[in-house]
Amino acid sequence: MKTTRLVAMVAMTGASLCAGQSAAAQEATVTVCLEPDPLVLMGVRPLVSKMFASIGVRVDWHDRDSCPVDVGAIQVRMSYHPPSIRKFKSLAFAQPYEGTIVVFPDRVQELNRNGGPSVLAHVLVHEIAHVIEGIDRHSATGIMKDRWDDNDYFQMRRKPLRFARQDVDLIYDGLKVRQARLANAMTAR
Repeated sequence: MKTTRLVAMVAMTGASLCAGQSAAAQEATVTVCLEPDPLVLMGVRPLVSKMFASIGVRVDWHDRDSCPVDVGAIQVRMSYHPPSIRKFKSLAFAQPYEGTIVVFPDRVQELNRNGGPSVLAHVLVHEIAHVIEGIDRHSATGIMKDRWDDNDYFQMRRKPLRFARQDVDLIYDGLKVRQARLANAMTAR
């Protein structure tokens, strides 16, 4: 009987890992500072926080004008004038080495047929993950997919897309690198 339970627990843990969820109780915090825009961000922060919490990462939100210094905060800016010279109609872009993200809310709204926070939340999670990971890579499925299709948009209105296991690992590796850089910067002073 005990062996059966053990096998069942191992199977559930494996299934959890395959689904992009962390079996370990990893916990980390990332600070995100963004421009206050209640029309765009209503309901978005709690959903972004929930999506990161699913992998053990807490988001510490701040408005840009009260952003803490020396914590490696990710800066998010909303741009209502996206560059028209872009070949693809990006919804946002991240500059991982600079720790910044630019979101084009008008483009996000075009895809957000039902309104609500789901599409913008996924865009923010995707770009924040790029900054944390420190690289510009994409997964075949889930939050870090290069281009979401109609099925992805349908799914994200029902429940949040998930992180691929590799992205969870890269996020935690990136958080360790960010912490080491901050510690080195503090000791260099």
